Amino acid sequence: MEKASVVLVDMTQYGPDLALARIIESRFPLLRISKQDDIGGAFASRSPVIACFEYDFPDISSLSMLSDVKREYSSVPVVMFTEQHSEALAVWALRARVWNYFVKPVASDSVLSSLDMLARLMVDSSSRAARGTVFPPQPLPEDARFQKHRGEDKVVEIATAHIEQNLHQKLMQSDIANRCGTTSFQLSRAFKRAYGITFQDFIMRRRLEKATELLCNESASIVDVCWTVGFRDASHFTKMFQRHTGMTPSQYRQKWRAGRNEIITSLQHPVPDKPE
Repeated sequence: MEKASVVLVDMTQYGPDLALARIIESRFPLLRISKQDDIGGAFASRSPVIACFEYDFPDISSLSMLSDVKREYSSVPVVMFTEQHSEALAVWALRARVWNYFVKPVASDSVLSSLDMLARLMVDSSSRAARGTVFPPQPLPEDARFQKHRGEDKVVEIATAHIEQNLHQKLMQSDIANRCGTTSFQLSRAFKRAYGITFQDFIMRRRLEKATELLCNESASIVDVCWTVGFRDASHFTKMFQRHTGMTPSQYRQKWRAGRNEIITSLQHPVPDKPE
């Protein structure tokens, strides 16, 4: 039985996650290429082949390239890895017929399990007739997920999922409680038990944690980050960010940039091994 190979396409702005490559090549023959390389030639050199597109901060140009590849090489299934995540991006990936969508850092078992399943479909003789397009399993409709098992743990799960997907919007406790089929008091109590903080404190913490991720994307202005995580006033965003991190957003970005440059320098000029 012919073993599927993986072509890992580096679409990152600040460098690929080497741990991801190690996970994949632990089980599959791996060819790593950049977005400047001949992707079609890479696919032609290996058959059957799975394409993995790795992003850190996807932009219109890099996502368009994935769409073009999917359209031109429809028989090649695509798996997408990204550091920056949003509901809109996940929906786009699904509509682009991406087989699976992972947010980095990834769990090795999940990645290998997905690739194993895909590889089996590709080499199974009973599925060759349908190999032109490989469709991912469709997620359950949102309304269906909310119909049962609304215990306290489920309430927290539903509420946190909604918060993660809507950090950029105004989040009202009463609205989210109604969405979860509970009351504002019960929702607040559930969050206090689950996280040890109030519901509003949880939202603030997630907004600021997301802000720290986005500040590592230098193509996004601080005002853009402010609005993306749900603040409508830049001065209030700066005040809350400094209260929670001890730094202003600008100082945080400068510290991150200095740390990244230090890592790059160390990779370019590694310290020689000491003689034994």
